[in-house]
Amino acid sequence: MAVAGAFLLASYIKGTTGMGFPLIATPMVAMLVDIRATYALLLLPNILMDVFQVARGELPWHLWRRLAPLFATTVVGVFLGTRILIAIPERAIFLSLAGVIALYLVSVRLRYDLRMSPAWEIWLGPATGFLGGVLNGITNVFSPIGALYLLALQFEKREFVKAIASIFLVAKVSQLAAVASWGLYSGSILRWSASLSVVALAAFWVGLKTQDRVRQETFLRVLHALLFGMALFFVYRGLFDPPR
Repeated sequence: MAVAGAFLLASYIKGTTGMGFPLIATPMVAMLVDIRATYALLLLPNILMDVFQVARGELPWHLWRRLAPLFATTVVGVFLGTRILIAIPERAIFLSLAGVIALYLVSVRLRYDLRMSPAWEIWLGPATGFLGGVLNGITNVFSPIGALYLLALQFEKREFVKAIASIFLVAKVSQLAAVASWGLYSGSILRWSASLSVVALAAFWVGLKTQDRVRQETFLRVLHALLFGMALFFVYRGLFDPPR
């Protein structure tokens, strides 16, 4: 029940604020179950929500062509990151997750000041895809790296949403293949993930419907404080909690 509650809250927040589902759900669910099982549980609902966001309206073919080099290196990075996930101790995963949450919170403060020359896109796009893919494989979160990159390109709002959802979709489908190939996706995990997807999509839909009624500024302040508290918790787990 507690895991389902975490899915409900994270999915509702995504629908209401447009923020990334794994950024919020991963630390919440990881407080309740094994960290690697958490990643596997979140994959299916995450993919379904990303498909919904990408499919709304016209398909962004021009964005896909522009982001193709980033997509390619994302796949490579995700497989490498998942292999690292299997090899490193749980403490290192917790500290990595805390670091990604901190990076996201910093990026929120910097988002309006980012600028990048289009000439840099040729090499920075593939580098972003690879680094984000590795982090996604280790921490289950791509959003800070991907959001910073797209904000620096100054995409308008609709293109930004389509582009970031497309990047997440490539990352999560790659991660699904990676965790399956490394034996982290069992039949029981798949059944639980499918059941929780129903909960997640329902909460996501409610979040979309109530989006305009929520005071975004106040809501985001509370959410950022919650994420900060989670980051501190994972620093504690990584540095001081005895191995389990």
